[in-house]
Amino acid sequence: MRAGIRGLIVFAAVYVGLTAWGVGLAVKAAQPRYHYEVRQDLSVHFDNADRVIEKVRDCLKRRQPVIKITYTARSSSLADQDELARELMELACAETDRPDEGDYIGCQLGGYNCHFTEEKADGAHRNVIEIEPVYFTDEEQEQAVDREVSAVLEDLCLPENADDLTKARAVYDYVCRNVEYDFIHRKNDSYRLRSSAYGALCYKRATCLGYSVAVYRLLRELGVNCRGVTGTAAGGDHAWNIICIDGRWYNADPTWDSLGGEDTYFLKCDTDFPDHEREDEYKTESFGEEYPMAEESSVRKGILK
Repeated sequence: MRAGIRGLIVFAAVYVGLTAWGVGLAVKAAQPRYHYEVRQDLSVHFDNADRVIEKVRDCLKRRQPVIKITYTARSSSLADQDELARELMELACAETDRPDEGDYIGCQLGGYNCHFTEEKADGAHRNVIEIEPVYFTDEEQEQAVDREVSAVLEDLCLPENADDLTKARAVYDYVCRNVEYDFIHRKNDSYRLRSSAYGALCYKRATCLGYSVAVYRLLRELGVNCRGVTGTAAGGDHAWNIICIDGRWYNADPTWDSLGGEDTYFLKCDTDFPDHEREDEYKTESFGEEYPMAEESSVRKGILK
């Protein structure tokens, strides 16, 4: 452990909670795939932050019920543990090069509970952060999604040289034609499958977030860049996608096109995408620079039937 300029730099170990009473098993992290610029203004930051984030992400993918992060510091660091946990979770859900990460994880989380403990021993402070994610699906259901995704992509029969527009068209049409809106559970907040790719692809029934996550997963599997976007539409909470075609991003709302049976909201510029208002995180200057929206809508018409 070294003294940092604004706080303590410490090495953290990530544990996977195996049982309800908190038995844990240390997990060795492989070389991290990404480097993250973590905050330096907290009382503690990790010198192995990239590995910690990688392991938190891995635990989320495997739907582990408890994620434990332990570290030892020279002084008490409980003051900003909430901020520390929030940053770790946000970075663990950041976009990567894998279709089952990024928005696929983040959009299927209903938040998390966090607990902190601190014990003083031998002149040091042993700290434990326990994160209990609220998942929309379990590990077995995610395995079913993996199988269904493979089956759907095979059924699409796309040629090897298919361009991104062709892939986007095929995936969008499949979801719009095969997924029904879940009117039965749309107001049942305890029924989380309505907002999952499992609901959309395995049950063939979902609400807007389930539609969006299904499109995201299928397109990312095909190598097409896509994001899930949340906000409001027609006065209510809503989710849709933005899809990258030839370096420009377009809006797409599979839920509304599925309900309407028409190709009204596919590959639209912001001007042609009325009644949709993004949440603030999707309206920042940095987000706009990373995902530049097309100035005009795509002119290719749909084949919805």
